[in-house]
Amino acid sequence: MRRAKAKESDTGPADPGAVVAAAALSAALLASALLVDPGAEASFDAPKRLATLVLIGVAAAATFLWNGRHGSFGTLWRAAGPLPRAALVLTAVAVAGSLASALLSPRRALSLDAERSLLLFALLLPLGSSRLLGRYGRGLLGVFLGVAAVNAAVSLLQGRRILRPFLLELKGTRDATGAFVGNVGYLALGLAVAAVASLAVALVARRPVLRILCAAALPLYLSDLVLDQNLTSLTAFLAGAAALAGTRLGRRAILPAALILGATLVGLWIHHPARRRATAVLAAARSGDWDQVLTYRLGPWSAAVEMARERPALGFGPGTFAAEFVPHRLKAEIRAHRRFVNPLMTSSYGEAHSEPLQALAEGGLAGLAAIAAASALLLSLWHAARRSGASGDEAGLLFAVLVAGAVAALTWFPLQRPVSAIPLLLAAGRGWRLSAEASPEKKE
Repeated sequence: MRRAKAKESDTGPADPGAVVAAAALSAALLASALLVDPGAEASFDAPKRLATLVLIGVAAAATFLWNGRHGSFGTLWRAAGPLPRAALVLTAVAVAGSLASALLSPRRALSLDAERSLLLFALLLPLGSSRLLGRYGRGLLGVFLGVAAVNAAVSLLQGRRILRPFLLELKGTRDATGAFVGNVGYLALGLAVAAVASLAVALVARRPVLRILCAAALPLYLSDLVLDQNLTSLTAFLAGAAALAGTRLGRRAILPAALILGATLVGLWIHHPARRRATAVLAAARSGDWDQVLTYRLGPWSAAVEMARERPALGFGPGTFAAEFVPHRLKAEIRAHRRFVNPLMTSSYGEAHSEPLQALAEGGLAGLAAIAAASALLLSLWHAARRSGASGDEAGLLFAVLVAGAVAALTWFPLQRPVSAIPLLLAAGRGWRLSAEASPEKKE
């Protein structure tokens, strides 16, 4: 009976608040991938961030204030097992801790400004776990996959020099294929998530037309990932695909995972620039130059560690890494007796290039709580994904997408860019609801 009540809000008649919220989130997905303002100082990132923040606020207000029907959180909480409950409590601790960290930051004004954006993006978690995604999740997924396909197609045309929608001032040849996202790395992160979701839908969708469309879109996403030469995103896709195979096949997933890996390696080998870059990475690994293998990330990682060592409880506050990077990188160099210098003109370190390390550096214990919450969610969602039926298929899709995001977060920052943060945070919220409903110790 509890499980029936928990799902009731997903299957009832549509209400105006949910319709407005779904429209706002659809617009946010469109804006995060396609909105460009050539007159802005940051033509790609700034308009995307402003529009998505406003639209997330609209969606949250429509969902939680309109009609007063917020679902059945109390029923979900009672039905949830220890892992989903732990994930929720730790998330609340992380959000409260980030606010305390911002208020007590040595760069208080800068940190409070970043905290406002963080809190708005955090609203995507309860939005994902609300009645909204139960009713309109498929449509929102379709919007996300559609805009990803548009960007992938434009990027491929840019790579062939057939289409140039913008006059860009470039510091590197790879930046010319960023499509409407602008930065090829940000685009690749979004495409990796889209590729994993597309693969999942192609495998589990009940309607043949959906399976055909997603199967047709998958080569488009993967072709552009190879073109962009972003090894982090390719690794994230492989991890997500392996996770998906694991939820569906268990130990038998080894063979399909190996086939996917082989196909990706063949794609890298066929594309000469990607093959050249992969060969350079392997050569650097053989020579022991791990800083080059990691694209000179040891500098920001070491700086983040120094920040966490200096203020382990509260961190320096959200949004402070860029301002604290240089002095703490110098401290790291003194401690390590070596330089952490990036010779590439196309790289900067406004971010730590590792979400867990940046969370610890900026949030201290709040960052640790966020990492623990994500771990608990993934583990509980894995159990939900192993169940049979439609709910297990959906949980498997969400688990694979979140695994891809987690792997990308180790060496990049997918939660700090709207194009990847919106689908990942919505997936996390929806995943929490499914794992709470499917808690094995509450099964009747």
